[in-house]
Amino acid sequence: MKIKVNIEETVVQGFDVDIPDSIDPYDYIAEEYYKGNIVLESGECQFRQMEIHFREDDTWTEWTEF
Repeated sequence: MKIKVNIEETVVQGFDVDIPDSIDPYDYIAEEYYKGNIVLESGECQFRQMEIHFREDDTWTEWTEF
C-alpha cells in the first residue's frame, strides 16, 4: 500500500530578548525569526496531528491527533 503522511507539530520554546522601547515587539521578533536569528530547537511539543493520503484511490483521512 502506497501512502503519503503529513505530520504537523506545535513546538514551544521560550527566548529572552532585549528590545529597544521604541520598537514594536511583534515586528521585531518576526523580523529576527525570518532572518534566522531566533530558531526553535526541538523544544517541548504541545500538539501533533497527522493526515494520510491513500494513493491507490486518492483519498485523505481527517487530521487526527496522536
